[in-house]
Amino acid sequence: MKMKFYTLRLLGFLLMVAGLAACDMEQEIEVKLPVLPTQLVVECYLEEGKPIRLALSESAGYFEGAQPVIIHNATVTITKNGSQVIPLRFSVDVDNENEKITNYSSRHVIQSQPGDVYTLTITDPTGRRVTGSTTVLPPAPLDSVGYKFNDKPKESQEAYLYIRWQDDPSRENFYRLLTHKNDSTGGVDSEMDAEINDRLRNGQKIIYTTTYRFDRGDTLNIKLFHLDRPYYEFISSVEDARRSNGNPFAQPVTIKSTVAGGYGVFTHLNYNTRELIIK
Repeated sequence: MKMKFYTLRLLGFLLMVAGLAACDMEQEIEVKLPVLPTQLVVECYLEEGKPIRLALSESAGYFEGAQPVIIHNATVTITKNGSQVIPLRFSVDVDNENEKITNYSSRHVIQSQPGDVYTLTITDPTGRRVTGSTTVLPPAPLDSVGYKFNDKPKESQEAYLYIRWQDDPSRENFYRLLTHKNDSTGGVDSEMDAEINDRLRNGQKIIYTTTYRFDRGDTLNIKLFHLDRPYYEFISSVEDARRSNGNPFAQPVTIKSTVAGGYGVFTHLNYNTRELIIK
């Protein structure tokens, strides 16, 4: 009798679960995103021996198109050491090599010494204002580059790459290491992009190595950048955001700009470069 009663209760429970499963359990939830004011977005890299190029656009909402809004009538100046004012004029230029478009430029060629300070000031017709500052660092102290093959038969051997440089113990240093490989069609493939600091290696000889990935005949272009902290944090936050994109378990990442009053980056690029042919 007890078994029959238990069976009836179980059957009733299963029927209830089946009934709930048959119901339409979907419910649309409308999430109201805050409407934020648009901000100016700037990208400008000062390089020795090159004229100044700057991209200025405007931020857009999450569900808006990806096409950037170009700002036409802004007042853009870069000042060197608080005295030499360099005005930038509106001019759209396409950099096919780096796949970039800039819309403000100056023919002034960057010639500077470590310790020089450049400041950026941008004001648009609506009164929005962006400022930034960057200090020229000593050249990146790239000492040597090399490679070594593994112990496999020669026809299947691969080499790893190593890069050495001496860290300056008198200051906090940040680096970016880029390696590109020229392919058979004349194109360029990115092989390595690493951000490095001297927190655990202050004043030491830093040696950075890759995995076994290079073949005989590969031509490698290696660049070691000496970065200031704001730009190091900018590229690190961009990389963190890239890694977390599409990962539902990752924490949201905020891109750390090097400018105030808007978004983006303004910095001086100081680097040493080497070409290495794997033989």
